[in-house]
Amino acid sequence: MIDSNANSPTDVGSSSEAHSRYRSHLARIETDRGELKRRDRTFGTIRVALFLLALVFFVVGYAGDLPAAGPIGWVTFAGFILAVILNEPLRDRLESLRRERSVVRRLIARVERDWDRLATATLSRKLAEVDLSEDQRDVAGDLDLLGKASLFHLVSMTATTPGIRTLASWLTGGAIAAEATQRTRAIDALAPLRDERLRFYMLSRKVAESSGDPDRFAQWASGDRWLESRAWLSIWSNVSAIAASVFVIGIAGGALHMIAGDLARASLMGLVALGFINLIVTSVVLGPAHGIFSIAMASRSAVADYAELFTAADWLPTDSGHSSVSMLGQIRNTLLSGERSAAEGMRALQKVASAGGLRQSAATFLLYLPLQAFGLWDVRVLGRLEQWQSQYGDAVTGWFEALGQFEALVSLAAVRDENPNWTKPDWQPVSEGHANLIATAIGHPLLGDEVRVANDVSVGPSGTLLLVTGSNMSGKSTMLRSIGLNVALAGTGAPVCAEAFSLPSMELATSIRVSDNLSEGVSFYMAELHQLKQVVDHARRLSTKPDRVLLFLLDEILQGTNSRERQIAVVQVLRHLVNLNAIGAISTHDLELADEPELSAIAQTVHFRETIIKDDAGNDTMTFDYKMRHGVSPTTNALRLLEMVGL
Repeated sequence: MIDSNANSPTDVGSSSEAHSRYRSHLARIETDRGELKRRDRTFGTIRVALFLLALVFFVVGYAGDLPAAGPIGWVTFAGFILAVILNEPLRDRLESLRRERSVVRRLIARVERDWDRLATATLSRKLAEVDLSEDQRDVAGDLDLLGKASLFHLVSMTATTPGIRTLASWLTGGAIAAEATQRTRAIDALAPLRDERLRFYMLSRKVAESSGDPDRFAQWASGDRWLESRAWLSIWSNVSAIAASVFVIGIAGGALHMIAGDLARASLMGLVALGFINLIVTSVVLGPAHGIFSIAMASRSAVADYAELFTAADWLPTDSGHSSVSMLGQIRNTLLSGERSAAEGMRALQKVASAGGLRQSAATFLLYLPLQAFGLWDVRVLGRLEQWQSQYGDAVTGWFEALGQFEALVSLAAVRDENPNWTKPDWQPVSEGHANLIATAIGHPLLGDEVRVANDVSVGPSGTLLLVTGSNMSGKSTMLRSIGLNVALAGTGAPVCAEAFSLPSMELATSIRVSDNLSEGVSFYMAELHQLKQVVDHARRLSTKPDRVLLFLLDEILQGTNSRERQIAVVQVLRHLVNLNAIGAISTHDLELADEPELSAIAQTVHFRETIIKDDAGNDTMTFDYKMRHGVSPTTNALRLLEMVGL
């Protein structure tokens, strides 16, 4: 039997307090929802009863022999309308609680590492659409940065496309001290603001559910003006309105016998002909304009939701003595300050959306029809849209970038709040020969507090590497991922899962999960070589940048060839990386590799081991403590595992 959790783990940063707080909050929500649902059912019963009573009184009063029942029916119907009006705020509150419950459940799922609940289909689709380089994709796949059971799902409370894209790019980008330090200061300022963050999470989900695609909106805003090159439509819309007014006056004059009947009939025929012409123009010419409407103002509520989301930046800290004022101040200014701010722009767009929304509502469609038929209302709305486009178009991309940063920071603030014992990275300058990553009690952040095991680890300085040896299942790959995941966390400005964590500015390159590609005729060995070539090329690019280093993490590389050639090839790859001043770690269970003279001269060697004991029934039990020790692994377990599974 294999017992991988035999020993007690070391707890780095328990999140039990946050978990209890979220559970209590969820219980309050469920209590409130239960009471509101009971009241809603009562209102429903009253509404049905009043409606049926009104119907009975109407029938009896107007079709029967009791005329007095008619007025009673109207009073009863008025009571029905009043019940509907009073019921609406209750329904709105229920919807708000539904959204709040969804947010709190996600917060709980993050703390519990409930990956099935976190990896929703919508979020996975949006993540798949994030534009990343090949290097970023490889690192993301090797370290579980973006997929199911990933670092993204652990730290993310993002819902809008800009927020998802920003957080994903931060996680897969370089860990650069200047950028990360600014983000850390902003996160520290946002972490205590629990109520404000919760309201923001709810609002961003509301926007994500109801709004159109912000990327298409930004492309339209900064693109060409469709109506500008079709000036005849604006002229014709004005001519139509004037002609329609003349025709209506003619018809009215005929009805009042103020003008000749022939002239009145001609006015009627002219009005009908004008409506027919504008119907053709609407059907044949204005199709692209309606497409623009669907992008620029998917609905009046969508524009209003974005205006509300941008305005939410109003609660960002503004105290000039606050250390976070730089990054949060820039976000606040972009979203709120000035005539071309996001909030001001959306308020202006709301006015246009109110005019354009006539065609979207059943209540106003009868008003829209004559306006369009006799005055080409859509052309007028499009003209106002393009005026808005001229004033705000080139600022829109910056609005959504600021929104993405805002949403990413508010997400990461929850990580800071939930894990008070995780530490802030200590950023060190890069100088030749002195690039080191040093961590005390580092743990794997994707593992829960109850199973995580912490270790001290040091990678560097330049010219050296960490060689991690050990038998199967002992924890080598987990250690590599622990290092990489915490570097990615540090780059976002979030706290890291360690007691202390010191590092220089760095970028990550990995070769951990490699697969062949039969469709392209690529063998496993060749696929490994391609990925290692990317790692070396990455190191070569960074060797010319004095402000950062490459951190490489290589797991059991070049397994697709024989043992002796593998050892020679691994040493050759590592020689390239070390000569380019990269630092990194490589894991192997090939103990002969650790004896290579050139490798042993530059490697700090550590190992993980297993313990085999007899259980009460006399069967072998293999346990792992996942503690890293100095030196080459003294044990192997491949044949023992073969025996234990009955082969």
